[in-house]
Amino acid sequence: MVKIWRFVFARIHKNKTFICRLITILTIICYFTIWKKFYLTNDELHSNKIKPLKYGDLYEKLNPIIQSWGQNGHGVQLSAEEKKLSEKTFSSAAFNVYISDRLSPNRSLPDPRPFECAQVHYDIDDLGDVSVIIIFTNEIWSALIRTIWSVVNRTPKSLLKEIILVDDFSDKFELSVPLQEYVDYHFNSLVKIIRLPKREGLIRARLVGARQAKGDVLLFLDSHCEATNGWLEPLMKVIKDDRTNVVCPVIDIISDQDLEYVSGNRYYFQVGGFIWSGHFIWIDTDEKSLKNNPTKVVKTPTMAGGLFAINREYFFQIGAYDEQMEIWGGENLELSFRLWQCGGKLYIHPCSHVGHIFRDYHPYSFLGKDSHGMNTLRTALVWMDDYVKYFFVHRKDLKEKINKIDVSSRIELRKRLNCKSFQWYLENIYTEKKYIYDQDVIAYGTVRNPITNLCMDNLNKAEEKKHEMGVYECMDVPLDEWTNQMFSFMKNGYIRREEGCLTIDEFATHRVLLTKCPGKYSNKNKRKQMIQKKMQTWLHTKGGQIRNEHFNLCLTTEGLRSSDNLRVVDCNPDDLFQIWWFQKYEDIQL
Repeated sequence: MVKIWRFVFARIHKNKTFICRLITILTIICYFTIWKKFYLTNDELHSNKIKPLKYGDLYEKLNPIIQSWGQNGHGVQLSAEEKKLSEKTFSSAAFNVYISDRLSPNRSLPDPRPFECAQVHYDIDDLGDVSVIIIFTNEIWSALIRTIWSVVNRTPKSLLKEIILVDDFSDKFELSVPLQEYVDYHFNSLVKIIRLPKREGLIRARLVGARQAKGDVLLFLDSHCEATNGWLEPLMKVIKDDRTNVVCPVIDIISDQDLEYVSGNRYYFQVGGFIWSGHFIWIDTDEKSLKNNPTKVVKTPTMAGGLFAINREYFFQIGAYDEQMEIWGGENLELSFRLWQCGGKLYIHPCSHVGHIFRDYHPYSFLGKDSHGMNTLRTALVWMDDYVKYFFVHRKDLKEKINKIDVSSRIELRKRLNCKSFQWYLENIYTEKKYIYDQDVIAYGTVRNPITNLCMDNLNKAEEKKHEMGVYECMDVPLDEWTNQMFSFMKNGYIRREEGCLTIDEFATHRVLLTKCPGKYSNKNKRKQMIQKKMQTWLHTKGGQIRNEHFNLCLTTEGLRSSDNLRVVDCNPDDLFQIWWFQKYEDIQL
């Protein structure tokens, strides 16, 4: 700017005529006006930037960056000494805080999209704008800051109306005044912080953020995510095409152990489902269709809930969230059911990828409440019609709570929106035929060997992982109560529990496993599918053997005690250890 002034005054001195001097004076005024309007603003902004930050030392302590760590989404391998240090802070977040704190908030990430996505052109000026809403309660500083930077760095400026951080009553000092100073310094008014005066939980905190949002679209993110290149435009386009579309990104895994961004197969992802206990699960999709249509949205029966975009006006028109739900849990299934049953649509877009740190447990308090159970009870009473009985099979304890909750306003919402039945949802939206323990069955209930009074038993193992099936002393339980001993003998020959089927171990054929049941869209090759079907198909007559036809092996309790693993041996019709009775047989010819 000084050079400009020197040039102007030099011109005045050299020009002797009045007209020339007048023109020069006018030029000075013009330059001054422009400088005042633009340059001064930038200079003031620059002066703010170079002012020392009050909490600058704290920021460096919270995020002592090692630039080489985690670049391009790579995981970080620690030395033995570093591992010991990391173990001290792991439980505070249920992920590796030591590594997280040393990653750059601007670390580079891989592009996990199908290659065809980069060729899709979006008219950004026609997509509207978005309010990104992030709820946090005592989140790790580095994870929250990395989430914010990933959104800012990888979102076109014209699309990003604002980022709204809702602080759900955190008590960490760094998340108070220091966080405000940090976002003001780096993002000016783009990032806003709303402070809640008491702990409200994820659901009501999101409602607070949504009500203050100004964007055309609301986009909810968790506070430990990382957005990748091109993540937002596909979501905005789907909503622009139809305001009743709700769309989720593909959620990639960020390892809780080494913070690796695990992108996996760029041409395959799973969609959302549920089990009757009211929990979300991932279910297979048609891999061939995904490869043939790599840039098209895919219908999903449910959403995980943490990451999705929805038209702001439609969000409130469709009923937003149930404000009487507590803390966390169940709201994702409730919104999923409501969208489909009430005329909306729910998708996952293969061209939008966001990484998320998946944790094995929640490091924050639920205030002593069974929020997931009570929230899911509300969901079931409003949206599941007569199928609610299958929820109560899993949560019989919640039956006595029915009279203590009021869902009348949500039932009225359902009537006002003229919503369809849950049966319609299962028949038309659910990707696969939904397992129901007493439908399409030959028999169900406990599976008992009379001579030992041992029953087939899951032994309380996590069913999402393959594991050995066991036996346990038979329990006297009613048929409408889900236990570790509840099994269904399906008409197709499978013996199953929800998502797991009884399977002979192909590598040790005396072992019996509970493994994932083959689905409509099993992505194994035909030979592997055929082998798996043989290992999972059983024959049984009432009060007789349970025999695998392909291997001609039968289930036995011989030599077993309670809590032992179930076995199969060569079939012997005279062996009483091979005799089994299901608790309930249907009236069909066996």
